[in-house]
Amino acid sequence: MEHMDKSTFDEVSVLWAEHLGAFEPDDLREAEVFGRPFMLLDAYLAGCVTSYVGSRRGVLGADQLRIISDCARDLRTLLSQLRGQEGRSYVARLARIADLILSDHPETRPLSKH
Repeated sequence: MEHMDKSTFDEVSVLWAEHLGAFEPDDLREAEVFGRPFMLLDAYLAGCVTSYVGSRRGVLGADQLRIISDCARDLRTLLSQLRGQEGRSYVARLARIADLILSDHPETRPLSKH
């Protein structure tokens, strides 16, 4: 998996640094997606993105890519339900990060089917 696109990796790294410096908006504290708390979704994605950025090469395992694919789907669902701008911006950034990572791993396309 040495095929990482440097510009994609750099964009993920910048967006992730921005995310780490952001406070979770109030309208997300009680938010749920498919009966699961948003905070759990945020935590799952955080573990995978930390591994992606920490590898310095964008390397992730199949299980991590599956989690990111599932998170991307759930984030898009949540985004369509949010009304507050702060919450929408926070979730949109996470969705962009997930989509970028998936675009850097074309083999993940079949994982998004459920």
